[in-house]
Amino acid sequence: MDSIGSSLQYALQRVKNVFHMGNYPTTIVKSNIDGQSYNVRDLPDKQEAADMMAKIRLKMKKLKMHLEATFPDKPQVKLLSKNFDAEAHRLGEATPDDEFTSFSVNKGESVHFCLRQREDGNEGLVDENIITFVAIHEMGHIITKTIGHGPDFWNNFGWLLQESERIGIYTPQNFSAHPVSYCGMKITDQPKYDAKKDGSNLEVGSIE
Repeated sequence: MDSIGSSLQYALQRVKNVFHMGNYPTTIVKSNIDGQSYNVRDLPDKQEAADMMAKIRLKMKKLKMHLEATFPDKPQVKLLSKNFDAEAHRLGEATPDDEFTSFSVNKGESVHFCLRQREDGNEGLVDENIITFVAIHEMGHIITKTIGHGPDFWNNFGWLLQESERIGIYTPQNFSAHPVSYCGMKITDQPKYDAKKDGSNLEVGSIE
């Protein structure tokens, strides 16, 4: 998202969150996992949604702490430290009327996740490992200077997946061979990190 577009998206999200506006009302729910409160859709399983947000937040926090401790001088980690704090108020559930299924605003100011399937009336919560993959995807944007899904993003994303597997917060899935449905779309990504290709060519997949 460009800076103007992302600022407008963030402002709209804040208004929707505060006044519970739109066709998909949201509410604040305290998680049983970490005791923090999360903005999620006002549905019967909102407690489960808040608990899912907590699990994802704790994973993002663990990954950030691991990267800062292990790679303190890596430029991508410096960007992460500068732009993102894994605080509950920075995370929220995206709604079907948002422009994007999941997105980060201003490279980490806030991050919003689609937590539910959107096919054939099914609004069940997405598998935790899939949402973890999406969260790592958004962190890939935060640590990449450029906008969009360029070669540098894919390599950074692959690196984050590698480190996430290393610390036990993500179980690898071959989405290229076995695409999965996510919020009305298909995930086909299979990024891999190459230390020799930081910032160069690594086009490997898409969320369509």
